[in-house]
Amino acid sequence: GGGDYRAQQHETERMLRDASADRWDGEPFTRVDLDEVFQSASLKWYRDRFHATNPGFDVEQPHHEFLYEWGYLVKESGKLLPTRGAVALFGSLRGVRNLIPKPVLDVRFLGYASTEDFDETRWIDRLVSEVNIIETWQQLLAKYLFFMPKTFRDIDPATLERRDAPAGFRVFREAAMNLLIHQDYGDHSRKAVIEYFTDGIKFWNPGDSFADEKHLLDPGEKDVRNPAIAMAIRRIGMCEQAGTGLRMMQREWQALGHGPPINTNDRVHKSFATFLPEPRGAAVPQPTGEVAGEVAGEVAGEVTGEVAKLLGVLTGELSRQEIQRALGLKHEDHFREAYLKPALALGLVEMTRPEKPKSRLQRYRLTEAGRRLKGGRAS
Repeated sequence: GGGDYRAQQHETERMLRDASADRWDGEPFTRVDLDEVFQSASLKWYRDRFHATNPGFDVEQPHHEFLYEWGYLVKESGKLLPTRGAVALFGSLRGVRNLIPKPVLDVRFLGYASTEDFDETRWIDRLVSEVNIIETWQQLLAKYLFFMPKTFRDIDPATLERRDAPAGFRVFREAAMNLLIHQDYGDHSRKAVIEYFTDGIKFWNPGDSFADEKHLLDPGEKDVRNPAIAMAIRRIGMCEQAGTGLRMMQREWQALGHGPPINTNDRVHKSFATFLPEPRGAAVPQPTGEVAGEVAGEVAGEVTGEVAKLLGVLTGELSRQEIQRALGLKHEDHFREAYLKPALALGLVEMTRPEKPKSRLQRYRLTEAGRRLKGGRAS
């Protein structure tokens, strides 16, 4: 029948998108004029975060020049065109609707467990977002604030920046960002869904991970569906660096006393799901000093003497040469292999310019976990 044909057509289109060397989010978008395609508030929000995270870039640079420089506008026949990734991230309502004729995200708050078989229309509250990725995140965050106010005691209400973000929030944000970054936006027949059950939160999105299930938690870069969208979000520190996010989620969610997150990479149905289990009927608990200590303790188990020395000398933002001098080390290769790479892999140290690992302006600083561990070791 017609339904079978359409399903077959969707499957063929998916295979072609996944096999293409040109990623979906890098392709130019021509359906809406440049002067109408962007949402200025989203661009401003992004630029504010970008310049706070990456000091040294021109804050006064016009939006179009900024987008062109970072590859979100491309020139074709002398004309500037936005990429699909740029419209997905910062698009106006008209831009997004013409690019993605389906909701970007559907969030449901359900009064029953994931194991109970209820009609999916039975929800307590719902958010269906049809706006760009930046606005979708802001709407999702507002819902999260509303439903879980205790979790946000240490979030600055004016900026929504974390002052001392609870581990539960970091895991939630990573799962949500994975959903927004890695879904197959070219699949117009299905949408990303977050479901709050009484026994956990399920994040489901169209598009399987290119990484094999066995290697999902391996450190290191993985081939991703939307590299331009992923880099835009990483540049503002809204998600973990490539290859570290799922490991962080495993570590921190269990440190909160929950079961480990369950990732399901369904190659047959081309979908990816993460389930964050919680004790039945429990909200995300407010982490105590004890929980923070458990997180640090778990990481500490993997910290070598070399990494501990690096943490000891790392204050503020230092270049590789400055850290090496502080440690009294002459050989760069030894320093990188024994000290720097393990500290980065454990999420204790981060680059100030992650999008340009070899930049001469690269500096390194402690992450929140690194500061916590250093503080714990000092006391």
